[in-house]
Amino acid sequence: MLITVAITNNKKSKIWFINMTKADKKKKKEYSVKEKLSGVFAPIVTPFENEEIIFKELGNNILKYNMTDLKGYMPLGSNGEYQGLTEEESLKILDVVQKYRSEEKIIVAGCGRESAKASVEFIKKATSIGLDFAFVLTPHYFVKDMSDDALFRYFTFIADKSPIPVVIYNAPKFAFDLLISPELMRRLSVHPNIIAMKNSSLFPTAEYKKYIPENCDFYLLAGNVKTFYHGLIDGAIGAVLSTASYLPEYCCKLYQLYMNANYDEAEEMHKFLNDLSGNTVGKFGVPGVKFGMELRGFFGGEPRLPLLPLKSPDRNQIVGYFDNHGITKFDTQAT
Repeated sequence: MLITVAITNNKKSKIWFINMTKADKKKKKEYSVKEKLSGVFAPIVTPFENEEIIFKELGNNILKYNMTDLKGYMPLGSNGEYQGLTEEESLKILDVVQKYRSEEKIIVAGCGRESAKASVEFIKKATSIGLDFAFVLTPHYFVKDMSDDALFRYFTFIADKSPIPVVIYNAPKFAFDLLISPELMRRLSVHPNIIAMKNSSLFPTAEYKKYIPENCDFYLLAGNVKTFYHGLIDGAIGAVLSTASYLPEYCCKLYQLYMNANYDEAEEMHKFLNDLSGNTVGKFGVPGVKFGMELRGFFGGEPRLPLLPLKSPDRNQIVGYFDNHGITKFDTQAT
């Protein structure tokens, strides 16, 4: 199956109000939370060489992403290898993303720490650099003690003190299988500073949707390509997809097809992306995402230890699949 996708630079799109002066606020419209989160976000990988971050290439990646219809970027998540970064590195990464992103792009970032207090302190530092929403992963070091009541107090403490809106980051894969229960989500959804949940679990979005109170401004985001299309059908307003790190225009195309009610084409694109991810990059985690980026002309770089680069047979398998399915270099001239 050969997919051809036209890329637009979105120059005529409306501009979001982000970190502006009082004078700027009078000139530009401030969009709602729902509008800011509606669309596809790319996780931003941290490119390493010899264990050091290559900040120049990080900036170049953002410049390329600016050419797409991505709604925004998520540095400091699992694909950004946040757990292996120092705080200084994390803040510098955020600073680079902030400086290189085009004005309409929204920045969200992984800000969760194992204690509520540490999470708040990091969010405050990140906000001073430039951040629209703080994604907070469930604390899990003491996973056996993470009852709904404990998690409720954790997220409430953070939301009460955070200077920016908080998004619950529900990712059991990275939290010792700790899942946000629908009832806990319902309790948290009414907090005025908790505005969404990124659902990277396989628990159905439709079931979570049932627990959102009526007239509550709380939204759901899909967290992986497997559940993206059906998540939209079930009420998600957008997604953060590792697939968007190396196939940004394809993921945006799926979202646009769905929003334009071209459901047959959207489902076909979903199947194409789901099969591609499952047969290639998705099997190999962060090293796979980085290699997929390299094949498309982005700079993935090396993973940081203890993660290891892909072995040659795995790399060759991805190359073959991409070639056979018409996946070529990201076309910067198509903008």
